[in-house]
Amino acid sequence: SIRRRSPRDWRDYVVLHLMAHYGLRPCEVAALRLDGVDWQAATLTVDQRKTRSTLVLPLAAQTLELLRRYLEVGRADSDLPQLFLRIRSPIRAMNHHGIIEIFQYRAGQSGLPLAGVSSYSLRHAFAMRLLRRGVGIKAIGDLLGHRSLEATCA
Repeated sequence: SIRRRSPRDWRDYVVLHLMAHYGLRPCEVAALRLDGVDWQAATLTVDQRKTRSTLVLPLAAQTLELLRRYLEVGRADSDLPQLFLRIRSPIRAMNHHGIIEIFQYRAGQSGLPLAGVSSYSLRHAFAMRLLRRGVGIKAIGDLLGHRSLEATCA
């Protein structure tokens, strides 16, 4: 329900889209880089800091279009390599706290009864959607960057 009228709206919409549709952690979203988007191959390189591994995700056409639009109207003009930047001066890369704040702000604006919900709820919802579609626990764990099946099963 984000209107996408301002640069902040576009940034927030794309951040939440990536978290909800790809199961990314806030720290992974904050670490995304411009050169991590391969437009030709339609992939996104994600640095999974928690597991110290790299994940290359296929991007849906809708996600590619959202990223293009965000870069056109939502991202501040900057030479910084990070994909998501602060809107206010000084312009610099967002950190994971800023990504969490985006979720909290937009959840509050939604009017939905979301007490006790965190940005990780998007990650868990992503995993549950995959599970309901018949994706195996091991594959889900690999996508989420889990080291053990126990972490995924939880």
